[in-house]
Amino acid sequence: MPNREYVRNGHIVSIDVDDDKAGKWHWSYTIDGEGYTELRERPLKTEAAAMLEAEIEANGRADRMAAGDAVE
Repeated sequence: MPNREYVRNGHIVSIDVDDDKAGKWHWSYTIDGEGYTELRERPLKTEAAAMLEAEIEANGRADRMAAGDAVE
């Protein structure tokens, strides 16, 4: 399962993408190890598309949060 972890607005974002038996990709993420969010209802065709969609969603949420104090 591919994973990407980075700091956004002082928060640690961790994204996982996973494929199912049909070859469709799903994503999930946490921010600061909390608030698990996933999308399984609308699978995507590629790993890259799932990662990009998860990043956009997670970045938007992290940007709406008060700035954190994670080391950048």
